[in-house]
Amino acid sequence: MVNPRYFRAFSLTRSVAGVVPIFWLLCCFPNSVAAQELPADFFSKKIKPILEAQCAKCHSGEEPKGDLNLTSHAGLTKGGESGAVFDKDAPGDSALISAVKYEDYKMPPSGQLPAEQIALIERWIKAGAPWPDDQTIEAPQQHATPKVNQQTRAFWSFKPLKRPDVPDLVASDSPIDQFVAAGLAEASLKSNGRAARQTLIRRAYYDLTGLPPTPQQVADFVADPDENAFEKLIDRLLDSPHYGEKWGRHWLDLVRFAESNSYERDATKPHAWRYRDYVIKSFNQDKPYDVFIRQQIAGDEMSPWKRDQIIATGFLRLGIWDDEPADTEQALYDDLDDVMATTSQAFLGLTVNCARCHDHKLDPISQKDYYSMLSFFAGMHRFGGPGRNGRNFDFAKVSIAPPAEREKLDQEKQKHRKKIDDIKKEMREIEKRVKPVLAGGQI
Repeated sequence: MVNPRYFRAFSLTRSVAGVVPIFWLLCCFPNSVAAQELPADFFSKKIKPILEAQCAKCHSGEEPKGDLNLTSHAGLTKGGESGAVFDKDAPGDSALISAVKYEDYKMPPSGQLPAEQIALIERWIKAGAPWPDDQTIEAPQQHATPKVNQQTRAFWSFKPLKRPDVPDLVASDSPIDQFVAAGLAEASLKSNGRAARQTLIRRAYYDLTGLPPTPQQVADFVADPDENAFEKLIDRLLDSPHYGEKWGRHWLDLVRFAESNSYERDATKPHAWRYRDYVIKSFNQDKPYDVFIRQQIAGDEMSPWKRDQIIATGFLRLGIWDDEPADTEQALYDDLDDVMATTSQAFLGLTVNCARCHDHKLDPISQKDYYSMLSFFAGMHRFGGPGRNGRNFDFAKVSIAPPAEREKLDQEKQKHRKKIDDIKKEMREIEKRVKPVLAGGQI
């Protein structure tokens, strides 16, 4: 159907220039004629939701896929690296129609659109793809993958440590006191008065050992006239074996310590207690933190050999153990990811494991970085390696005996086997002499 205004235009033209065939007008304005058949809100209600949901994810931004930007009418008419997707002279032959119909290109690649949406797009394109000036397509919000460059390295947590200037606000030789005082001053606060001795001793005991002091210990501390009584109390508590038990628990939580394996049987994790005791001992010995880290990650590679270093590498085996995985390869990489995630979170304060499936969305860590780091742990034997019925739960155990003790044990084993062989040989000689004289007997 032709809009009546074109008949008026035809009449005007005829009066000025003579008779003009009406088909000439229809051929000159095919899109405008058809576009009038679409409701005014057709684009905003029918087409825009499809473009935003199905197209804008890939075809938007500064570097759209195929150099095709479908968030504006200009981008639609410009086309992409494969050419035009909208033919203004012959809209019905536009590549966009054949693409959504899966006749040539297949768009979207995730799956063909429902038939009703394809029909809407085809109707819109054939009508000349009318796009109101006030309508824009909103590209979905995407986290750009951080690039490893000078800017991302400038984030505070990636900068080298440096000693700050110590404020000088209170009469104290302790820099901690000075920083606390500076923080209070900045917040317009004042420090509390000195706590009573009963309060001090209870705070110290709970903080350092997790246990309350006895009534007698409180009484002795309150009555102690020594001005250094509190310092001496702290030294005694730090020397207490309960100090390592209290503070070691925090570390054991960080490294997902458990004495059972999880999953449906939740069997006991052999020798896990040795790692627990190593942590407690390390705190009580005031072991340097850098040594504490190295022993847990690579204690078996350190020289000279030390028993504690081997026990420390139990850190790498503290995760859940699946003794009958449905997919052995998947279980292997789940185990490695558990080690990777715990190592990065406990020692680096970073969720590097996010990059297992994709580049990290927040930190400048690529998927390549993840698997490069994972390769350091790939040589570990999984718990329950090859053996009878496919599983041998002694497979991954490692001796913690010193080399000299292992050598001595091997020598003792050799002596024992030789002794057994000598006895068997002697028994065979006795049988040879006795058997012939035992008529009807049996040996």
